[in-house]
Amino acid sequence: MRIPSLTAPVRQRRPYLRMRRVLRALVGGPVGVSQTDRNIWYLCIEVAWAGVLGAATSFNSAFAVRLGASGALVGALTSFPCLIAVLMLIPSARFLESRSDRRPWIVGSLFLTRLGYALLAILPWVLTHRRAEAAVLILIAAAIPNTFFSAAWQPLLADVIPPPDRTRVLSMRMILYSMIVAGLTFLGGEWLEASNRFGWARFPLNYQVLYAIGFLGALVSTVYVARIELPRAGPAPDATAEPRKPFLSDLKTILTVDRSYRAIVLDTLVFDGGAWLVAPLYVIYFVRELGAGDAWIGLHSTLSNIGIIAGYALWRRALRRLGHRRGLLISAPLVACHAFLVSLFPNLGLILVWAILVNLAVPGVNLSHFNILLQLCPAERRPTYIATFSTIINAIAFVMPMVGVALAEALGIRTVLLLGGSLRLLGALLFRLNPITVEDVEIR
Repeated sequence: MRIPSLTAPVRQRRPYLRMRRVLRALVGGPVGVSQTDRNIWYLCIEVAWAGVLGAATSFNSAFAVRLGASGALVGALTSFPCLIAVLMLIPSARFLESRSDRRPWIVGSLFLTRLGYALLAILPWVLTHRRAEAAVLILIAAAIPNTFFSAAWQPLLADVIPPPDRTRVLSMRMILYSMIVAGLTFLGGEWLEASNRFGWARFPLNYQVLYAIGFLGALVSTVYVARIELPRAGPAPDATAEPRKPFLSDLKTILTVDRSYRAIVLDTLVFDGGAWLVAPLYVIYFVRELGAGDAWIGLHSTLSNIGIIAGYALWRRALRRLGHRRGLLISAPLVACHAFLVSLFPNLGLILVWAILVNLAVPGVNLSHFNILLQLCPAERRPTYIATFSTIINAIAFVMPMVGVALAEALGIRTVLLLGGSLRLLGALLFRLNPITVEDVEIR
């Protein structure tokens, strides 16, 4: 037998070298590039693994409904995480601003958030009664560390992604995430349906398997988040430093100093208020009134994500010509049409078509709005500014789902969908009538 020489020509060793580079890149990130590029690499890898959990979370409301959750309980699943955000976001942001190293807090809060899905996976083995209430309670409890994580995550993206690259990187992240979620929600819906029908893993075991796989994917995602290198903030203030303003005084200052910041808060409040009014009604409407099964729910999520994938590819290029402000003015009214279409055409087949078409416009809103918000927030106080914005939006997000459920019981779901769509359309018009002034930035 011929033993290959250790000094064999490089040409013969190239496949091995390529494989080694690939493995090193997957485990430790690309070699020989800047820290910014390495951070972007980690952001893209982690979001792909996060998509595994994202696919499982697509079935949260359906899981609660099939466990026997009432409409009010499904509404609470939407509302109470928003109440937690209202109470916690600004204190969390002010705390994080005082930390010179935020990474341990980011990673720890993310892990605790995702641990809730491991608990969902074992819940049916632990409880035989009140499973619906327990499942909703776990998901609401997971919102506590998630709120802390959210207070840090958006400022983190602003810190590690240069402004000209934000549209490109955010598009790549969302395309990767949506591709994973689209494929896995379709497979997940088929799994839930087939396993229950053929007895492979009857309900709730089929959902337990789904959540267990989602949690494992989330663990890998958390590892890559931990690899991101953050620029160190200034030193934490000592006891002799000038005390901060009380929250209400600080809030008043933030909202009165910058007219454009105040405008984006007001416009978004109305625009998102319409969405939150109907948010808990969709699954109830699809499952209870139109008879949708788990496979249809998985297909609906898959097609929605296909629309989002195509939308990010299209809007990433369009925004280079339009700019963020014009992109928001064009995309927001298109997104507002969704509730109208679902209400006026109560057909499961047509609703799948609307899922694709409307989600083509969603990335235009997301990319434009997020970049405009970051431009309006001073770098040194970005966590507090973003947390203030999110707190105000979450206040309406807490109230509106409960209002929507109550109105649906009195007026019917289809009527409330029309009301929510009208409010959302008004918010889209406000982006034009109450304009936000920002400077155009280079978009790569």
